[in-house]
Amino acid sequence: MITVEVKREGLNIEALCRMFSRVIERFIAQLAERTEEVMHEKAPERTGRLKKSIRKNVKPYKAVIGPAVPYAVYVEYGTRPHEILPVHARALRFEVAGRVVFAARVHHPGTRPQPFVRETAEQIREDAPEIFHDVFVSEGW
Repeated sequence: MITVEVKREGLNIEALCRMFSRVIERFIAQLAERTEEVMHEKAPERTGRLKKSIRKNVKPYKAVIGPAVPYAVYVEYGTRPHEILPVHARALRFEVAGRVVFAARVHHPGTRPQPFVRETAEQIREDAPEIFHDVFVSEGW
């Protein structure tokens, strides 16, 4: 038979809470750093604007990481076929094979999803235990 007994005598709960709080804050900061890095790797790059917009905002006990461009959601989830109409003109102007084309409307075939945010989340889910372990050990636990 094995008996384990924990005594509270001499145990400083406040100091223990401060140490664990520091571990959690460092864990969140390092997890955010890794998330930003992975998202940059996985983000599609056509013009580079999407990748450049990826930012992290780390606060106590919270971090938000993601792209700031408004079209990121359409890249992540794709789009269904849709019609494009001019808003501030009578025609749309664009280039096709180096030629300027004007059209009153365009039937866009839609775009396939490029789930770089979801793929980042899946990778971070795998990396998180190791990151936590490294922070925990570096704090002397």
